[in-house]
Amino acid sequence: MTKIEQPSVRLDAEDTYRILTLENPENVDKLKEAWKDAGHQVVPVLTIAQAMAFLDTRDHVDLIISAVHLEEESVFEFLQRVKAPDSMHKEVPFVMLCMEPNPLASALNKSTELAGKLLGADKYVYMPQFDAEHLIAQVEPLLPASPHKETEASPNKP
Repeated sequence: MTKIEQPSVRLDAEDTYRILTLENPENVDKLKEAWKDAGHQVVPVLTIAQAMAFLDTRDHVDLIISAVHLEEESVFEFLQRVKAPDSMHKEVPFVMLCMEPNPLASALNKSTELAGKLLGADKYVYMPQFDAEHLIAQVEPLLPASPHKETEASPNKP
């Protein structure tokens, strides 16, 4: 089971959000530390299967951030599954993150962004160099007014 990582900085419960990050192995720690240092819980995953297993067994995340270029997987497939009409997570903000792209990814940036938006992505963030402050500033406006809380009676809670 995927582990929920607790924040490095303690905020009041009403200010602590749970953020699922789907990222490649070389970048997952950067994202994890940025959000933990900002005071939020982080669910770092490396595959769509891990992400869906977590989402299917927990009653919430407040935000999903997914790498645009996944190893042997499609961010578009993940986005479609999360935003499907029958998905219990369709209202969760979904951010596509293009971080430290190679030259081909940079050339495809605009078309990838457009495809993501057409499929329901709430935000597309392009970062040639990782910048935690920039990422957080771009994404925080998407967070709900207050974090969702797990309920004891949730049928999806293990």
